[in-house]
Amino acid sequence: MYKRGSGNDGRGGQYYLYSGKINSVEIPLEADIILIYHTHPGGTNAVSKADQDILAFLQSLGSPQRSSQIVPVCKKVIRFSIEKKRY
Repeated sequence: MYKRGSGNDGRGGQYYLYSGKINSVEIPLEADIILIYHTHPGGTNAVSKADQDILAFLQSLGSPQRSSQIVPVCKKVIRFSIEKKRY
């Protein structure tokens, strides 16, 4: 993930790498967080409801992120996005 910095367009931030268990990982969900990639260790190459919910939640916090990418093991990277929800 990338935590946006104080520069123009979030420049000057920092990248972080998180790891967890096969079906979960704890990451901070804040307005200045952008998820770059995440893996699907089981090889699933489909966007899950949880993937969509996290992206929608980040958007509701004010994150500029509009899409993310999944890296299934041994398969092509998948980019996905959702429509911005109004809360």
